[in-house]
Amino acid sequence: MIIIDVLGTPAPKGSVHAFYRPGMKRAVVIPASSTKERTWARTVRKAAVEALEQLELTGPVFVDRPLRVEITCFMPRPAGHWGTGRNAGVLRLNAPLVPMTKPDGDKLLRTTWDALIGVVFDDDARIADGVIRKRYADPGKEGARITIEEWKA
Repeated sequence: MIIIDVLGTPAPKGSVHAFYRPGMKRAVVIPASSTKERTWARTVRKAAVEALEQLELTGPVFVDRPLRVEITCFMPRPAGHWGTGRNAGVLRLNAPLVPMTKPDGDKLLRTTWDALIGVVFDDDARIADGVIRKRYADPGKEGARITIEEWKA
């Protein structure tokens, strides 16, 4: 089992954009990639390499084997969840316990899985079980915990 702790703000995988140009028979498809997405992917790869180095492993560790991957994303709380004035820094009683807004969990999963290809596993098609969780982070502790292990029946 490999556990990777990543500090940073998790970012979703962008959607693709398609459009037609005059005179063309097919749509032009352009993947949307944001700076946040690229930064998150780089941060995940760096944390994965460091985790493997601590275990004295070089990647990809999991090749041609079924995998189980769990990702818990720790998202920043919106400013509106916190009190103001003398209650600054105190969580409001009506603040939700877990994120129920964007980014979508599946897009967070895709960005993170794609960042691990070639570092921890050879292909994300090997993932037989995948779990994504979204939780709120304490201020300054945004990021993710990624657990990867060989799938067992």
